[in-house]
Amino acid sequence: MKNILLKTSLLAVLFLGITSCNTEDEPHVHENKLEKFKGNWSGTFEGGDTGNWTAAIDENGKATGTVTSNSIPNVNFVLTGNVLENGTINVSYSYSGQQVGTMTGTLTETSGSGTWNSPVQDLNGTWTGTKN
Repeated sequence: MKNILLKTSLLAVLFLGITSCNTEDEPHVHENKLEKFKGNWSGTFEGGDTGNWTAAIDENGKATGTVTSNSIPNVNFVLTGNVLENGTINVSYSYSGQQVGTMTGTLTETSGSGTWNSPVQDLNGTWTGTKN
């Protein structure tokens, strides 16, 4: 009888040990799909105007930087916007609080390209850039 009780107790302990090791107890690692875009970026634009742009992108996909036009010397436009997990970038640039234009396109881990549009100046074109 003691032998049966001992075997039953061991099976019960073994069963409880197996069921308590659930994979849901392990911490879930969340992959930040925006992390690959994080860093300092720079590039050029051309079309109705030419110039340079820079942007710092953080781990949340927020982009901040400047746009400098070759036709308007000594003026830096403020660039703000965001990057989505799929690499789509949407930013606007402004001067003295007034939005002047937008830049949209796609980023990879190391490069990007797209189009820009400035309804205020009735200009548009393309842009390219790389992660520094």
